[in-house]
Amino acid sequence: MKKILYIILFHFFLFTNAQETNKKQETINFVSASFKEILKLAEKENKLIFIDCYTSWCAPCKWMDKFVFVEKDVFTFYNKSFINVKLDMEKGEGPEIGKKYGVKSYPTYLYINSKGELVHKSSSKMSATEFINEAKNALDPKKALGLLEKKYEDGQITNNEMLDYTIALNHLRDPKTDVVLKKLLSRVDNTWLKTAAGWKLIENFVNEDDSELFKVLNSNKAHFINLAGLDAVKKVYQKPLQRNLYKSSKEQNEALFFKQLDSLKKLTNNPRDLAIIECGYYLNGNNARKFIKTSNYYVDNFLQNDPETIAFLARSTLYPPERENKDILNQAQLLITKAYKMDPNNYGTVGTYAQIQSKAGNKKEAIAAAEIAVKMADTISSKVKNRALQNLQEIKKAN
Repeated sequence: MKKILYIILFHFFLFTNAQETNKKQETINFVSASFKEILKLAEKENKLIFIDCYTSWCAPCKWMDKFVFVEKDVFTFYNKSFINVKLDMEKGEGPEIGKKYGVKSYPTYLYINSKGELVHKSSSKMSATEFINEAKNALDPKKALGLLEKKYEDGQITNNEMLDYTIALNHLRDPKTDVVLKKLLSRVDNTWLKTAAGWKLIENFVNEDDSELFKVLNSNKAHFINLAGLDAVKKVYQKPLQRNLYKSSKEQNEALFFKQLDSLKKLTNNPRDLAIIECGYYLNGNNARKFIKTSNYYVDNFLQNDPETIAFLARSTLYPPERENKDILNQAQLLITKAYKMDPNNYGTVGTYAQIQSKAGNKKEAIAAAEIAVKMADTISSKVKNRALQNLQEIKKAN
């Protein structure tokens, strides 16, 4: 009987271990080898090399490992299309490769050919769909960043290719973005700017209402509505208008602010944007009565299922830090408590709850929430983790 039991247990553990092994294999298949060997393997298999540039302390890198690399569509596509390498940027060949390919943030994703030439590059935490799209861009000569960069440097790049190059640089927050954008604008005329490619440029780079691109948009509004649709055009108009609203709010220019706010309401009925901007105006003026009335209006009528925006309104009361207004603080407590009850698993909400409770003098409750926020920050980013730890220490030191 004991012998049979041992056999059953033995096979059970074998089965369990096999399951665990299979689970571990359901991710991107990263090859362990020297960079020189990886290049040879890529040449032999006629594939590009994908390098996940990470560090041991990078929270977004861990998030990608845990939630994106394990997606079936992701690892199936990457295992089929690339020689995959995971490289710690602080160990072994990492620092040298990071320097060679301009890796300045983590995670950064490099797509390299068998000659060691950069074909494409992207960075940051992203969804599975976005991550697969980056891989497809790497495999498409018309969209691969490295190939576009080479064409640009050789002076062999078309206007449409330069457009894609500029957008890719902007996505990476590359300091060359403005230089390339100005060069592109010097090459194109109004005829090109009125094409689908020109609209793509306007859509991505109109931020100020005194820019040349905005003037083109404004002078040809009916044309672009016909080309891209009314909603898309309204969305572009919103960006410079909202910038102007923040400026007039800060300056407390009441007449200009509400004129601009009326204009914004014609472009969007998004209650989040309107609530944040209007409540922000009253906070900038330290007007407790109007802030309470306006925040209650939006929360009661439009934000009943939007704890993130409610938390944002509460968080806005924390700035400037020297603000001392008991009525505003009381309203902030009501707002953040409501948001916290609705969504206790949101890092921003939990962190804000801790800060507001601390400011209100509820130290024990503030510390408890701040400690939860620190744990939650592990899956977001190293910067957020550091900020969460800093908030916790500040709360502990507060009287």
